[in-house]
Amino acid sequence: PARPCPPRRPKRQPKPSSDEGYWDCSVCTFRNSAEAFKCMMCDVRKGTSTR
Repeated sequence: PARPCPPRRPKRQPKPSSDEGYWDCSVCTFRNSAEAFKCMMCDVRKGTSTR
């Protein structure tokens, strides 16, 4: 008997980092904990844009 195909998973949408418990620095890409208000490596504030 033919087995039904499992439903395809939708492509993962990037979630806001606050849901994940961490955030990636936009300057040095270091992964910081969600509680950190600035990057632990380069001291750039959370949410600072590189543009």
